Amino acid sequence: MKFITKILILSLLTLPACSGVGSLTKKRYQNAENTIVIIDMTSRGYELQNAGSQLQSAVEDAMIETSYALAGKSARYRLKYKVLEYDEGSRALRIASMGFSDSAKSKLRVKVALFDGRDMVGAWEVNSWVAGGPTGGTEIKLFERAAKEITSHLRGDF
Repeated sequence: MKFITKILILSLLTLPACSGVGSLTKKRYQNAENTIVIIDMTSRGYELQNAGSQLQSAVEDAMIETSYALAGKSARYRLKYKVLEYDEGSRALRIASMGFSDSAKSKLRVKVALFDGRDMVGAWEVNSWVAGGPTGGTEIKLFERAAKEITSHLRGDF
């Protein structure tokens, strides 16, 4: 009886260790259904171009919440945007005024369009701002809010 018990225990310990998986892949297709490339069309001035690159980083980070996968030139969809207005505002004044001063407000206005090939399938304008508070609000929060608005349009929340 002891001998049979030892064999059963030994076989239970070794059998799971003898598992694995292998695969051989031959691929002749592209899964490009929900791929997207983000294109910055901002061209005027250094300040607007810097805002455009910060917005692109924020949108790329926010794309995790969508069903789209970032891709290169072979992407099915193209998300084009152009920063129309960017005002950094004064963070110190936002802290001092607790957000009651409109001149201290940080503002961002962006025009966005989604293309499927050559066809425009959606367009919208996003206005984002940071008014103030105890920490004065940061420009990072400004771009995160704009990116969240853009990705919510991509998900079809509007």
